[in-house]
Formats: sequence, structure tokens, C-alpha cells
Amino acid sequence: MPTKPTKGTTPPTVDPAVTVESSTSPGLRTLGAAMVLILLGELLLGMANTFWLQLPDSGSGWTAGSSSGLLGIHMILGVALVVLAIWIAIAAVRGRDRNWLHASIVGVVGIVLAFGSGLAFMGQTSNNVASFCMAVGCAIAIAGYALGLYRIPIMSRDSPR
Repeated sequence: MPTKPTKGTTPPTVDPAVTVESSTSPGLRTLGAAMVLILLGELLLGMANTFWLQLPDSGSGWTAGSSSGLLGIHMILGVALVVLAIWIAIAAVRGRDRNWLHASIVGVVGIVLAFGSGLAFMGQTSNNVASFCMAVGCAIAIAGYALGLYRIPIMSRDSPR
């Protein structure tokens, strides 16, 4: 026989980081989705540079890469990603949105790792670890923002908007 709850029972607790109220900022959701897409584009640009940009086997790649439009787009997009990642983190702090704060911290760490590794690689093109760290940083950032999108609760038709 099922028992009825007594008047003294407490309702189940909800993680405040994953509540609809804390994660429904349309601006942060849109920026998070844009970051995933831009990071995927940046990854593809990096792979394209690997195929078509001729860099010396060792030494600085700045002079050899300075005439490449593909590398220029890759670098400009990298700077834009750093700025956008910091902007999302600031917006998450101002909006007190723990979900996007955590996602943006992981994203900023990944993007800064990739950006710094890119600078190190262009300074010494034989540094294969730096090349690998660019890809790892990009993967960390994609995972961070994708997790931020994943943790947004699905709103049903019946729930208030």
C-alpha cells in the first residue's frame, strides 16, 4: 500500500546551476552556440593551413606565413575568439549564471592554450607539441561550450517561458 507523504516532508532539492531560471539567457545561449560553430571553423582553418601553408622545417614561421591569407584569417579569428570568450565569461558573471560561468571558464582556458600554442608554433615551426596543443586547446574549448549548451534544461510546451 502506498503511503501518503506527511506534512513535514521537504521537497526535492534542485541544483541551482541547472535550473531553467539560471540558464535561459538567450544571449548567452546564442553566444555559446556561436562559439562552438566558430571554434569548429577555426579548427578547419588550422587543418587547411597544415595542408596548404608552406612553413620552414625549423625556425620562425612568421616571415613565410605573412603572405598567406589563410593564415591571416586563422589568426584574426583566433583573436576574435579570445575576445568573445572573455565577453561570454563577463556576461555570465554579470548574469550570475553558474552554468555559463563554468562553461566559459573551460572555454577561456582552452582558447588561451590554443592561442599561446599557436604563437609558440609560429616562433619555432619544429615545435610539434605546440601544434598538438593548439588542437587540444580547441577541443577543450569546444567541449566547454558544448557542455554549457547541454546543461540547458529542455523546456516543455507546458512550462512558462
